[in-house]
Amino acid sequence: MTAEFEEAYALTHFTVSSANDVPGRDPTVWEIQGSNDGEDFETIFSHDGDSFWDQRLQVIRFDAGDDYDKQKIGYRFFRFIAFETANVNFQIGEIEYFGDDSYPVDPKAKLTTTWGSIKNIR
Repeated sequence: MTAEFEEAYALTHFTVSSANDVPGRDPTVWEIQGSNDGEDFETIFSHDGDSFWDQRLQVIRFDAGDDYDKQKIGYRFFRFIAFETANVNFQIGEIEYFGDDSYPVDPKAKLTTTWGSIKNIR
């Protein structure tokens, strides 16, 4: 019998870019979350307020230790979840998750963006 090897990773920084559409579709309440089972997620970073972007296709970087607390535990799964926008529709251009040599983000980990029924549980 072979033991299943599962690694956990720390998010050292991430980038989120605005899309090419209108600012009204930018998320205003959103989170980056981590999980080890893919079902129960913990908040790593949260934002509740105006959009960060003042341009279309603009990339903003968020760093652990500066913009959010460094993780005390690693996670196997990461996700971006939007709860609100100024409009009924939500759009971002791209999100990228990063780690360092000590805590790489596994490219095989499930990285998801969520919108829809989950926004109603907040």
